[in-house]
Amino acid sequence: MRELTPVDPGFYDGRKVLVTGGTGFLGARTAGQLEASGADVVAIGSRDHDLTEQAAVREMLATHRPSVVVHAAGAIGGIGANVANPGRFLYVNALMGLMMLEEARKVGVEKFVLISTTCTYPNAAPLPMREESLWDGRPAGATGPYGVAKRMLHEAAAGYLEQYRFRSATLMLSNLYGPGDHFDEATSHVLAALVRRFVEAAETGASTVTNWGTGSPTREFLHVDDAAKAIALAGARHDDPAPVNVGTGIETSIKQLAEMVAESAGYTGSIEWDTTKPDGQARRFLDVEKARSFGFAASIPLAEGIAETVDWYRANR
Repeated sequence: MRELTPVDPGFYDGRKVLVTGGTGFLGARTAGQLEASGADVVAIGSRDHDLTEQAAVREMLATHRPSVVVHAAGAIGGIGANVANPGRFLYVNALMGLMMLEEARKVGVEKFVLISTTCTYPNAAPLPMREESLWDGRPAGATGPYGVAKRMLHEAAAGYLEQYRFRSATLMLSNLYGPGDHFDEATSHVLAALVRRFVEAAETGASTVTNWGTGSPTREFLHVDDAAKAIALAGARHDDPAPVNVGTGIETSIKQLAEMVAESAGYTGSIEWDTTKPDGQARRFLDVEKARSFGFAASIPLAEGIAETVDWYRANR
């Protein structure tokens, strides 16, 4: 993995930061970025506390007394997992976020960083997707219930500022990938699923790899280290709870992505598409200008990040 360099030197010195989901893919790298920036980090995983139980959340925050909270925990997955769990994904994500906001306010947390998602955007949002179009329709497709839960938390953060003067920042991250991702076929996101599929196909000499859908939808892919940097910067510099896009602003089709992963994995067979499987939203990429206001711009090229991810998967599966 890359060496993480400090952001905003001096801000995090002497500050305790609690990261929920801190043992997961994004949370662990965020915790590492915050530590590199001088913070005293408490990384909380699902085995440590049940964040759907208010008493557990209250006890956790009373014990650790953080200055800053990064709420990165969530019930998440790819299209298949979202189709299978719409009720659970809505309930768990909304409940955890509301519990964390309320108890963080009560214990006197200085700053709350809410990690959200581009799944909150409506299907018909004009491209590139801008924050102003967030409420122009329902959240799109299979990930809609998850998106509804996150929208509720956006409004909660705004309400807490208005009523309690509780400071927060809300970051809507594009599709994450990178070393340390989850590669389980049933629950992984698209890039991780492709890495596993093409690495295994290259090793077994498979003549064909078949992927879901048509390959025509487009997405935007953000390296987890870029995401961690954005979170640390927002914690230090950004005080507006209005949601902000965090991504690269670069549109990549799933077909292009599959070809890039195949090349990086050394796979030379054919690539086919199972058009009976869902594609999800047709196109999705972001306007990322607002994130520049707190100093963030993504810096890791997709091809370079894919190569790192393939190498990590081969070494650590």
